[in-house]
Amino acid sequence: SQTFPRCKDATNNKEFVVSGKETYRKQTIKHLKDNPRVYKWIPPARSSQGETVDVKKPTDITYRNQISAKTMKIELECNKIWENICARRNIPRKIHQMFLSHGTTLPTLYTLPKTHKITGDINKVRLEDLKVRPIVSCSDSPTEKVGILTAHLITPLLKFLPMNMMNIHGHINTLNSVSKESLAGYQFYTADVSALFTNVNIEMCITNILDFAHEHWHEINTLGLKLIDLKDLLEVGLYNAFFTFNQRLYWQVQGVFMGYCPSPPAAIIRLARCEMNSLYTDAHYIDNPILGLYSRYVDDTGFVAKTKSEALRICAIIARADVDKNIKWEVEYPEEGEYTPFLDTEIKITADGEVLSRYYRKPANKGITLHFNSHHPETTKTAVARNYYKTARDVSSGGEQLEHSLEMVDTLLNKNGYTTPRKFDIPGTTRHKAKRPNRNDVVTLCLPYTTKYDSNRIRNFIKSKNYPITPIFTPGKSLRNILCNSRPLDKTKCTRFNPKLCKVCPKIIKGQC
Repeated sequence: SQTFPRCKDATNNKEFVVSGKETYRKQTIKHLKDNPRVYKWIPPARSSQGETVDVKKPTDITYRNQISAKTMKIELECNKIWENICARRNIPRKIHQMFLSHGTTLPTLYTLPKTHKITGDINKVRLEDLKVRPIVSCSDSPTEKVGILTAHLITPLLKFLPMNMMNIHGHINTLNSVSKESLAGYQFYTADVSALFTNVNIEMCITNILDFAHEHWHEINTLGLKLIDLKDLLEVGLYNAFFTFNQRLYWQVQGVFMGYCPSPPAAIIRLARCEMNSLYTDAHYIDNPILGLYSRYVDDTGFVAKTKSEALRICAIIARADVDKNIKWEVEYPEEGEYTPFLDTEIKITADGEVLSRYYRKPANKGITLHFNSHHPETTKTAVARNYYKTARDVSSGGEQLEHSLEMVDTLLNKNGYTTPRKFDIPGTTRHKAKRPNRNDVVTLCLPYTTKYDSNRIRNFIKSKNYPITPIFTPGKSLRNILCNSRPLDKTKCTRFNPKLCKVCPKIIKGQC
């Protein structure tokens, strides 16, 4: 029913938000209506006397037929593009069949509330008024397979971008590589691009990707494809930006889906082109070694400046390079002597140019991680705890900062049932798994995890018999798996009215779906 409560993840805070389905529906529709330049509702239409007119009184069947027709059209278009590429490049039939789409459904929109954006008393905030992050799930969509192939081609290009961070802690190494004298007088600040995915221009994205791919085409694995093939894959995947919500058809007019495989590298490359055409050609910075400190992880940027006005000027230079003027920055410049949060670290540059860094978690973070009493193997819990301590040590500059980071991890693990968390902190050691002999006949056996005793008995039995089996023990469902549903209003239904083609109910009688 519409009043049945729905659980959903909140962004960044690792928490759940429980709401009624009707509240969730209103909240999402409000987001769609508040962004008319991004989203457009497509009403059902029919042909009348050679013209296309809207259906005056559409029914649920009308909407289902509309969605089904659009799905089939995009599916046929994707398959046609892929078949043409296979014919041009003599792709083996097995690979050809692998990337054909059949029996797909349109992408579905769902939203995650931004609880970390709440200011003031959370009890006085209405769920309908919460800002949300829109995500379009492209799982089992007509463009999913070509999207996976496209992402495989363009993602390796990111390593050639001078500002792109391949490692989320790379900015610390970069800052530490600069002498104190060069950093003296500077402050580390961060800037975040507002709604990067929905503000990039698709046409410019494709153009920038093709230009950049042309420069490095012989340095990446192209799978035997050519630039014209990449162009076809990008266009069919990014221009067919249709999705459903609450059994209604929508079109994302601007930007790329957050949830489509090629979207992250496409948005990163588009923003990188703006940076290259502005900051990297600016007369003040082109020969300045400080430019090498400019780093960005997707839409989060870290750089140094002597004043806040200089930081705002740098962001303005990059924003002007966007032809659509859609790039908007949110700049966080520190007060004198304060740390600046960036990803999961805090950075401060002292007056004499020394870089201080430590571990960071947002104040709104609820401190939820894998609980010590959860139904997971002991090795998994140990690995989680050790990784927290390893990260704390890796990002800390030493002394006072290291102790601050370790105490933060202590608090987190204590809250989640680890009574003596420091026993997992083993500095300077790296666990190496013993190498197993290569055997082509080894198979993987997935079993549900029950207890450590049962797991060890199974492993020992397989080892004693020298069976060519590698057992993997999978944990049970988490609360997220049980409670959260990304498609509460768009569950997969039979839209073909043919039990033989239906993926949901192949054994029931036609018409009883």
